[in-house]
Amino acid sequence: MVRLIDSDLNRGNCIISFKCVVKRISRFFVAASICLSASACGLVEKHQRYSCPEVFILNDAQKLTRFQPGFGRDDSDIRFEAEISDFRGECDYNQDQGEWTVGVDLLVQISVDRGPANRSGDISFEYFVLLPDFEGKPGGKKIFAIDGAFTEDSERRVYQDNVQLLVPLKTPSEGAGTEIVLGFQLTRDELKFNRAR
Repeated sequence: MVRLIDSDLNRGNCIISFKCVVKRISRFFVAASICLSASACGLVEKHQRYSCPEVFILNDAQKLTRFQPGFGRDDSDIRFEAEISDFRGECDYNQDQGEWTVGVDLLVQISVDRGPANRSGDISFEYFVLLPDFEGKPGGKKIFAIDGAFTEDSERRVYQDNVQLLVPLKTPSEGAGTEIVLGFQLTRDELKFNRAR
C-alpha cells in the first residue's frame, strides 16, 4: 500500500511532501540506528557538511492504549496497546535553481500488542508526522492510518512505515535546526490516560 501526499505549503518554489509506504511485518525488530543527528548524514558541498534535521517522539503520544467501547478501563478492557518503538533514517540536501531542500527518509517502527478485549483481532489507529516550523499551515502535519489484524496465533504485530519528506529551506544551514515530531493521533481520553500513567 503506497500513500503519496503532497501539500500546497510553499517556501519559494519548493513544496513539502510526504510519501508513506506501509509494510506489515511480524516479529521484526530494528535496532536503534539513528542517522538523523547532529553528526549524521548530509550533503558535502565544497567540503561543507550539513547536519540532518532532528527527529523526536512526543512523550505524551509515544504510546496508545485503545479500550473497548464503554466506561471500563481495567486491563481486561484493553483492545490493543501500541508504541512507536523506534525510528531510523537519513537525509540528502539538494539545490535547484537557487532553492534548497532537504529530503528525509524515515523508517518508523510501531509495535502493537493484543489486549484481552480484542476478540475480532482488528487493529486500527493513526499516527502523525509534524513539522513544528510549519504547524498550523497546510503540509505542516500529516496523519497516517494503519489498519490491520492479529493472526489467530499472534499476540503482537510490528509495522514499519517508510515516510519520505521533502522540506524547503532558505539556506542549507537551516536543516540542522529543523525538527520532525512523531506521535499517535490520540483522543482526549487517550491523551489523559497517558498523562496519568
